[in-house]
Amino acid sequence: MEEKDKTRICVIGAGIVGGAISEALVPRYPVTATRRSFDKLNGLSEKGVRVTSDNRAAAEDADLVILSVKPAQVVPVLKEIAETVSGKTVVSFAAAISTDILRLAAPKAHFVRAMTNIAVRIHKGFTLFYPEPDFPAERLSLLERILMELGEIQQVDEQYLDVLTAMSGSGPAYIFTVIESMIYGALREGLPRNLALMAAAHTAIGASCLLLETGKHPAELRDMVLTPGGVTIDGIYELEESRIRTAFMKAISAASARARALSAEARAQAMQEIE
Repeated sequence: MEEKDKTRICVIGAGIVGGAISEALVPRYPVTATRRSFDKLNGLSEKGVRVTSDNRAAAEDADLVILSVKPAQVVPVLKEIAETVSGKTVVSFAAAISTDILRLAAPKAHFVRAMTNIAVRIHKGFTLFYPEPDFPAERLSLLERILMELGEIQQVDEQYLDVLTAMSGSGPAYIFTVIESMIYGALREGLPRNLALMAAAHTAIGASCLLLETGKHPAELRDMVLTPGGVTIDGIYELEESRIRTAFMKAISAASARARALSAEARAQAMQEIE
């Protein structure tokens, strides 16, 4: 069994995403998770996560603090733990709240803003992160090692995080919708449910891996499957007639617009909290 790293991590807000992050990190790091509804932390406790409802005590005992709370809760939580995170790295997975707001709420912490998705539970998330400009360079390698426990990572400019919330954060919901639709189509044709699920899921995995490993454009790979008068072209014809690509493009645009609107609302509210 691999020896645990001694870096102590605190996850404040162990809901769906925060709980998944805690589960992903605890095999490698000592993790403490907090949540207002303490009774909902029992599952994490069974997996080796230390649980508490005391944010301040958990943050004080940690070397690195992860925030996974709703945007409206970010500033109140940071003000609560501000003294305990002085000089520490704080990674915020809260949507919409920018690093300048984080810094105003807790001036002496070193902030990283991040976005991920629920696939972190099985170490297959895609985590985007932005360290604030004066983030200590010597801490970057530790930060990356911790985030890599969640899956693939990519450092990005902060300006892209609202759109990436619609892509990485919301993305699994879109993919599950596609897979569900494929399953229903197979059921309609008489395929057993379990076989339909396995075929749809593994096809999605294989296609994604092929796309990443070849570096080819999705359209080029799609055309490799098409043959004149074959089976696939009939399916593609139906998809094109339903304007499915337009629907997905509109979904990303709508989700991005909502993320930006929430960001503006959260920023205004956060400024009121700080003032």
